Amino acid sequence: MIELERVSFTYPGGMRAVDGVDLVLREGEVVALMGGNGSGKTTLLKLMVGLLKPSEGVVRVDGLDTRRTPLSRIARIVGYVPQIAETLFFLQSVEEEMLYALRNFGMLEKAHRVGELLKTFGLEGTEKRSPFTLSGGQKKRLSIAVVLAWEPKYLLLDEPTLGQDRAGRDAMIDVVRKLREEGRTLVIATHDVEFVSELSPRVVLMGNGRVLADGRADEVLADEGLLREARVLPPQSVVISSRLEAMGVKRTPSIEDLHIQLKNLLVSAGGCGEPEGR
Repeated sequence: MIELERVSFTYPGGMRAVDGVDLVLREGEVVALMGGNGSGKTTLLKLMVGLLKPSEGVVRVDGLDTRRTPLSRIARIVGYVPQIAETLFFLQSVEEEMLYALRNFGMLEKAHRVGELLKTFGLEGTEKRSPFTLSGGQKKRLSIAVVLAWEPKYLLLDEPTLGQDRAGRDAMIDVVRKLREEGRTLVIATHDVEFVSELSPRVVLMGNGRVLADGRADEVLADEGLLREARVLPPQSVVISSRLEAMGVKRTPSIEDLHIQLKNLLVSAGGCGEPEGR
């Protein structure tokens, strides 16, 4: 469990990026941190992994106070994938990048995971290539594979779909779903409301360094006033449902129900008479 108690963080120069956050992240949860630029999402991730120490309050990872525990010990438990994938790379081949952490943590008996992870992330055949020659989407997937190689208990992802095309984004959704099925704890900082809408995780909505809302994705993302306050655009399903509500159609946060509603409207308009829900 990752616990944050009244956590605040102020950067040198006086910018308060996180302001009095209370948050508990339990094992097996998938949590999306959402909010506009400057809301504190990335700072919060760095506090969770111990890269930053709270100016006020306490961050605990499985009971370990990040202010008093060596970063190397926290990093063994919490894997952090930064927004810019290249910041993790410094070796000459994909294979070397994958093996580095295993050597560093004394876990070379898990070297067999390298091939498995590269296949999972669609990177088989790149083993001898420089990581810097990969496409943007491939770099992002490799950065996650590199961190997963040592099997951290918690995985923190900063904007995993940023800069990816539709195929890369779909691949990322598949990877996150697979990790969730394995029971891994994921914390994902993202602007991508459609990505979050498809995954339906717990959503922690942030604004000005504070938690504005914490709940189910379908509930938080349906509150357009709250999303405006957090400077987050609503998902298309919410926009469409809102417009249908203005036409007298019952509002729904469910994409499946929305599809049925739209289908029924089209059927009614065309006079086809197809039964509802088919």
